[in-house]
Amino acid sequence: MNRRKVSIRPSIGSSIRERLTSALSPWTDHPVFDFLIVLLAVGAHLFIVKYWHSGDFLAWTTQDSRKDLYVGGSALMGLIAGFAGTAIAQYGSSSGPIVIALRSAHGKKIRKNWLNIAGWLLVGALVCLAALVADRPDSPNGSQWLFEFAMAIAITKFARLLFLFSLILSSADAEVEEAPAKKTARLTIPDAQ
Repeated sequence: MNRRKVSIRPSIGSSIRERLTSALSPWTDHPVFDFLIVLLAVGAHLFIVKYWHSGDFLAWTTQDSRKDLYVGGSALMGLIAGFAGTAIAQYGSSSGPIVIALRSAHGKKIRKNWLNIAGWLLVGALVCLAALVADRPDSPNGSQWLFEFAMAIAITKFARLLFLFSLILSSADAEVEEAPAKKTARLTIPDAQ
């Protein structure tokens, strides 16, 4: 019997997708990376402000404006947490074979990510409220840094939430694509008399 090896080269799109997935794997597997990103971003901005005395965009605003911004930031985090709740409900109500396979393979990681998002958004909202309390009429009193930290949390957690939304939506789309096409039936509804 003559055997020969046949190599099947995946399409370019799937190759890029696999590389991207493997590159993102540490980020998706360990939500603590978001906290490191937040610390680096806020730390870099703090360094720029202290070293070059430039870029402190909240120090020159009025106290009322800052307080409105802090309240708005807290509300924004509540809104993002609502989106997370919607994604969890969608994930929980999906029951097709692809979603079941996704749950069995990655359910623990997905749950860990959602709990991390919800927990850190609560922390971010509380930090915005702490900034509201710390702000003084004569000076922001460091409250702008608390607010910036909270907003950086919101941005990183929203990015993680979008990733999870994409995962769920692509699973739902895959369900529809794999479902056999059904013939459309024509219904006739009699007039009510």
